[in-house]
Amino acid sequence: MVRRSKKISGPEALRSLDRALDDIRREEKQMTRLSADAASRIGRLREIEAEQFIALAELRLDPARKTEITGEISRAEKQARAILEKHATQSGELGERLDEIDAEIKLIVEQRTKAQAVYEKAEAELDALSGQVFKTLKTDEKYQAQLLAANEVKGFAEQALKKTEVAEADREEKGKPYREDPLFMYLWETGYGTNSYSANNLVRFFDKKIADMVGYHNAKPNFSILNEIPMRLREHAERLLADADAEHAKLKKLEDKAFDAAGGKTYRLNSEKAEKEIAAIDEAQVRLEDERDELARKHSKLSEGGDSAYREAVETLTDGLQRETISELYEAARQTSSREDDLIIRKIDAVRAEILEQDDDISEAKARLKTLAARRRELEDIEWEFKKSNFDDPRMKFDDHLVEDLLGEFLKGAVTAAGYWSQWQDAQRGSGYTPRSSSSKNERSKSGPWSKGNLDFGSFGTPSSDFSRPRGSSRKGTKGTRNHGNFKTGGKF
Repeated sequence: MVRRSKKISGPEALRSLDRALDDIRREEKQMTRLSADAASRIGRLREIEAEQFIALAELRLDPARKTEITGEISRAEKQARAILEKHATQSGELGERLDEIDAEIKLIVEQRTKAQAVYEKAEAELDALSGQVFKTLKTDEKYQAQLLAANEVKGFAEQALKKTEVAEADREEKGKPYREDPLFMYLWETGYGTNSYSANNLVRFFDKKIADMVGYHNAKPNFSILNEIPMRLREHAERLLADADAEHAKLKKLEDKAFDAAGGKTYRLNSEKAEKEIAAIDEAQVRLEDERDELARKHSKLSEGGDSAYREAVETLTDGLQRETISELYEAARQTSSREDDLIIRKIDAVRAEILEQDDDISEAKARLKTLAARRRELEDIEWEFKKSNFDDPRMKFDDHLVEDLLGEFLKGAVTAAGYWSQWQDAQRGSGYTPRSSSSKNERSKSGPWSKGNLDFGSFGTPSSDFSRPRGSSRKGTKGTRNHGNFKTGGKF
């Protein structure tokens, strides 16, 4: 039986993405605890193993050798226990902070939902006025002239972006042979043939030989042009985008004035205030997610026994148990038929077998954590693009299979993040509704003058594999606004 899809609103879709992220974070913590428990268990098992070797030494060694061996094992055991206790304390503190961050993320998601409700109510009131307002604006000469100017600059920006995309595609395709030539790239990266090149006479001599061999002097100008043209076109497109924003802002002022005259000033101010709150909440969520991502990496490393102090503790115990005398003691005990020896050897063998099992558990948890962390970061990026593109607008409608079937496929790895995001973009284009593109969200209805045929400031160009979500240090120098889709920063899918 084929499941019939139903339509869900943008806010409903966003809540589904939030729930999926919450599930991933919860499983990450479960896997981290499992790994930590296994690592802690290994530490305890090593102590049990040490105790059994001490018992074996008591049985088989003369008093002098027994005192020497048991003393060494005891010292190693005591040192390791102190390190492991410190390790456990650090892991516990990280776990507590992660729990706090998850609670904070849940809280701000709830705050965003409340702010979104205020925004939706105000926008609904403005939508009710839009027919009357835009009917009046159709005969307003000043507004129509500004609309024409805004659309003209928008068209220039759109053409510039298309040319930029073509040039960037050419750079990738035609520049590939250059980038794949290690000798050419060596000379290029050292700045050979430019004022930045600095090398001693011997290196210069051999670099000249290499340059002559690969035809560097003839190839260098071509590679320079391939890199320079897209960069210049991108800069030009950015200037036109800024011009388009400026013209759009002028248009927005005229529309605001018209809505205010029609009795919509209170609704407009409420809408703008709620939107600023939502933007601030989104920025706060990004900061929390970044902090959580860093802490999760540290916590995962600790839980896997990757911390240097933890490794030192285990190695201390292990080294104490792998001395030549201890190995000889173990082999000698295995070859005798003493009941006491056999009992101790069976315990040692059982402990070592369980250590291997715990190691396997850690390896499995480590692999799963790596997958979960990647999925979480990708879904955080998708959610950022979703918000920035204004897909959370209540007038946006999507098939629920995007948050049912396709979301499940993405989480399982059957669909890439790029593929999943492109499905959202395709659904938006086929929805019959273009989300508001300006920072003021001035289109009050589907019939608004900026709503169809415009540049979608939230998703320029074709579906891209680039994410604009700022992460960590990349956030410095970018505002990361939810309405500007230039894809300047962030990682790739």
